[in-house]
Amino acid sequence: MTAAPLAALAPLDVHALYKLRVDVFVHEQATPYAEIDDTDAQPSTIHLLAWDSPAQEQAQAQIQAPTQDHTPRLLGTARLFPATIPTPEAASTRGTADTSDSPTLDVVQFGRFALAPTARGTGLGPQLIDAALQFAATARPDTPVYLEAQSPLTGYYGRFGFSVCGEAFDEDGILHTPMIKRATTD
Repeated sequence: MTAAPLAALAPLDVHALYKLRVDVFVHEQATPYAEIDDTDAQPSTIHLLAWDSPAQEQAQAQIQAPTQDHTPRLLGTARLFPATIPTPEAASTRGTADTSDSPTLDVVQFGRFALAPTARGTGLGPQLIDAALQFAATARPDTPVYLEAQSPLTGYYGRFGFSVCGEAFDEDGILHTPMIKRATTD
């Protein structure tokens, strides 16, 4: 698994990242928005990439791609970035009140989690989420992780310690629910 800012990724890795996200979010889920945004390119945004072969084999395959029978395929991706959100209490009024003066909370936001159809049901999804949570806990140990789950998936994310922290909202025709995983102190 690779974890790096966009600028540190090889051009073909960036292409694979965007292709997978567009295939899943734009084509499969028919969301009408542009999948690529400025958050992707921020130096503080970390992209996690799960390949169908170990990283060392991936690097060798890329070097020898013209003569190799197997070029690694991107099977899953997610991104993490620092964000500031309204506190969960203020977030529950999303879309119904002006929250510009409400208290805020610094978080690591998890998102753009996508798996290739062939990787679904293989255990890769939980591995990718665990890797993201471990990365977040190491990089920002006292910071909660926040995500906006597609509402039918709140139970799935609940297995990783996330809890609902606001009311569901519509984004591009898909109902989402804000969720948070509080930082744990050992």
